[in-house]
Amino acid sequence: MNPYVIILALVSLGGIAITIWGWQVLRTSQMRKKWPSVEGVITASESSSEDDDLLPRIVFSYEVDGQVFSRVFEFPSGTQPLPEFTQAYLKKYPVDVKVRVYYDPQYPDEATLEPGTQADWMILALGLLMAVGGAAALIFN
Repeated sequence: MNPYVIILALVSLGGIAITIWGWQVLRTSQMRKKWPSVEGVITASESSSEDDDLLPRIVFSYEVDGQVFSRVFEFPSGTQPLPEFTQAYLKKYPVDVKVRVYYDPQYPDEATLEPGTQADWMILALGLLMAVGGAAALIFN
């Protein structure tokens, strides 16, 4: 069997898998945009975190139904920060600044400061591009 065909088939299958993952990421992001929000406050803003010294550690607290919660801001998996990335987030979220916190109404301890990002659609687009490109190359080969 032609190795070129095998590679293109794997690219197409990988594209389908990435498309499914991208769809789930986009759907989750859209659901988070509908979460209720409350006012919160940044309680810590540090240049590195325990998990990744390139990502800042930003902690925020908020109150829902009389219960106070504290959470570390979670960056999307796979975030590859540049040096300016950390500085931009530290400037955006300094200690004691009031912020809008979006929380899951069923699990109020689950919350975020940024319910959806502009890059959410990129995973889906990359997957579609790989799947369609690989399939087209197979068909027209």
